[in-house]
Amino acid sequence: MISRAKKLEVLNNFTMMVGGDPAFAYLMGFLTGQVDRVHFVENAAGADIALRLSQGKLTVWPAEPFRATVGGVIIPNPIAFVAAASKSDRQICVSLSFERADEAPWYQEVLLPDVSYVSGPAESAEEEARALRAEMDRALDIYSECKRLLENDEGSRKQELDYCMRVAQEQMKQLSTKLEEVNAALQRLASD
Repeated sequence: MISRAKKLEVLNNFTMMVGGDPAFAYLMGFLTGQVDRVHFVENAAGADIALRLSQGKLTVWPAEPFRATVGGVIIPNPIAFVAAASKSDRQICVSLSFERADEAPWYQEVLLPDVSYVSGPAESAEEEARALRAEMDRALDIYSECKRLLENDEGSRKQELDYCMRVAQEQMKQLSTKLEEVNAALQRLASD
């Protein structure tokens, strides 16, 4: 699952490129507020909500700066897109086009090949819960191994092992809190 922080970085960087246009700034603000619904794809064809933004000054034949559809209907401008997309809770598939996009690591690491890779909110939450459980298992393994080593140690590594155990305990507490939040979100999605 792609983290919110990485998506926000992409939105922030692209906003810096198009920030001079008030309509685009408004659109980018909307996308930032809806970051959990936003997915960056190479090809947005087939998406319920598809958005293609282009920012290229050095191209011979510049691309259309804004192209969007909501439910198969072509949307003429960013303001109308925000109005239409805000009435839905469907996923927003965004394709960005800018100079050297293929060389921008901050964009490439969030980019999905197409719409089929986009999961809904329930699938995303379940995937996040699985990832959190795996991290908790890893932290528990570290704690258990440190405890085992501490029992067999003559005291030479006691301080180091105590520190590792405290870090593992703290990490398990943080992960447990995050997992509770994800489980609560899953329950809300199930009741909707």
